[in-house]
Amino acid sequence: MQNIDIQSLMRSKFIIHHLPFIILLFFVSQISAQQELGLHFMPHVWQSNTTNPAFVQDKKLTIGLPGIYSAIAFDGPTYNQTVSKQDGKTVVDIDKLIGHLDNENTIRNELGIPSLSLSYKMNNLHLSIGHTVKYTSFLKYPKTLPQLVWQGNVQFIDQTIQLGNELELAGYHELMTGVAYELGPVTLGANFKFLSGIAGAATDKNHHDASLYTDPDVYQITLNGDYILHSANTIDYQEFEDVNVNFKYAKLTAKKFFSKNTGMALDFGLRAELGKLDLAASVLDLGKINWDDNVTNYEATQSYQYDGLDFSGALTGDSISFGDALDTLKAIFKVKETSGSYTTTLTRKIYLSARYKLNEKWTVSGLYYNENYRDKPYSSFAAGVNFSPVEQLNVGLSYAFKQPDSYNNIGLNLVLNLGPVQIFGVTDNLFSLINPGDSQSFSARAGASVFIK
Repeated sequence: MQNIDIQSLMRSKFIIHHLPFIILLFFVSQISAQQELGLHFMPHVWQSNTTNPAFVQDKKLTIGLPGIYSAIAFDGPTYNQTVSKQDGKTVVDIDKLIGHLDNENTIRNELGIPSLSLSYKMNNLHLSIGHTVKYTSFLKYPKTLPQLVWQGNVQFIDQTIQLGNELELAGYHELMTGVAYELGPVTLGANFKFLSGIAGAATDKNHHDASLYTDPDVYQITLNGDYILHSANTIDYQEFEDVNVNFKYAKLTAKKFFSKNTGMALDFGLRAELGKLDLAASVLDLGKINWDDNVTNYEATQSYQYDGLDFSGALTGDSISFGDALDTLKAIFKVKETSGSYTTTLTRKIYLSARYKLNEKWTVSGLYYNENYRDKPYSSFAAGVNFSPVEQLNVGLSYAFKQPDSYNNIGLNLVLNLGPVQIFGVTDNLFSLINPGDSQSFSARAGASVFIK
């Protein structure tokens, strides 16, 4: 069993330079759809407008205060399954972790930080503006990649193994202007969003393949590459052991508020309030970001050969073979730099829902959700019930099935109305808040609003 002392790893030159990639590679596995379901069951909350622009409030002025949203999900080993304490040190069992991985593994993560929003009602017309900072990340990689890094290439002699991976990071400002109009029981809404890119990185959609072959006789290594990585204000690659990743959540400077990397997106929504029955439909994030400024393209699109060596020791700080193995990796991992723009397409989302008011205190809801991410569709189904014992309190529970095979999604939402101030919190995965170390998914949103009649 291979145990890795985290503190020792942090002292390794290679690990220090590559820590962001190692965190991404070795602590996550396959992911479900990256949706936000519980918020859609809360049309009485102003922030639900982000799931349907026809969800508006019956107040003269609504002020959305700063909040936060975060979500991540995976079905590989949990934190508690791979991390333990030995002699007072935090230790990761790498072999056990790798054993939980599938042949192909994926992670997606999303962080949203709404700063301020306003909605003003003039008779049947609602006008709104708002600002949010968003970060998204995606990584898909084969199991053979961490196997090669931590366990070496001896196990793959006379085999061609796949090392290709897909990566997409994007951080951007979203400036929204919205309009909604009430036509009797039907409300139509639309949001226009201007996007200003902070930082991004992405593998090319048509060039993200790589393979490695180790000859059984002379142990010659052959690396075949068709791999291009685009970077905007994110990755600085000098050579194999000198990679800097500058993708920081706190990088919210005025200089980046209006960058040369821009885009736009549109949301459309409809709501029909038919007595006790409330029907809604929306399509969101029809748009993209064009990265044109400070872009570097790293290309490895040739075949390289090197006389054989098992170089796994270099990646775990083995002082005996570190230098020779690192030279090996440099020799076979050659990168050409070019410059050219690329595009990040936002995830298209669809919400279809129905709510039924049983009485003044109880409401039941159903929801179908679909998203298209990187040309792959995901769907989810959810049901919810909300209870309002008094005007100042609304509490709800939800259950959701998420593709591909996520069944244990119990959600909770809570709203407190304290005079003109409304405070809310919602999660689609209640158990992950109670016991995060044994959880495989997490999502939560919290925020507040002020209503002026």
